[in-house]
Amino acid sequence: MRELTMKTSSLAVVLIVSAVCLGGCVVVVKEETRGPKRPPVCLPTERTIAEIDAVSKLAFDLDRQRGYKRIAARAGISPDAQVYLVKTVFAKLAFEDAKEDVLLTLIGNPSFSDAAEQAVLEKLDRLAFEDSKQRILKAISERKA
Repeated sequence: MRELTMKTSSLAVVLIVSAVCLGGCVVVVKEETRGPKRPPVCLPTERTIAEIDAVSKLAFDLDRQRGYKRIAARAGISPDAQVYLVKTVFAKLAFEDAKEDVLLTLIGNPSFSDAAEQAVLEKLDRLAFEDSKQRILKAISERKA
């Protein structure tokens, strides 16, 4: 009986430690028999933000654009990471077409959040060209249709 209690206690400790170590976003995976698989609910925010910061340190605008675009296209990117990405794109990319490219990729992501939409709309006036603003607004509008 005492051995069973020790095993149960050990299992409880392992589960608690696992929960603490794996803290952050909860990833829900649901098996479906038909149709496409759904992306995870969200990815850990801290790691994604650290990756955005690492991309920001690249020397060339084109390299930063490519890095941000890869992150923007990632399934399950958390709303906080999306907002951080939007702010970073406006701060770290020099060329308007690069900003537009990354933002359109993020807007096209199935995980695109309301918070990220708000961040894009708040910073939209930082784009110099009306065509860029129109394409971004159109992409947001088409998501809602």
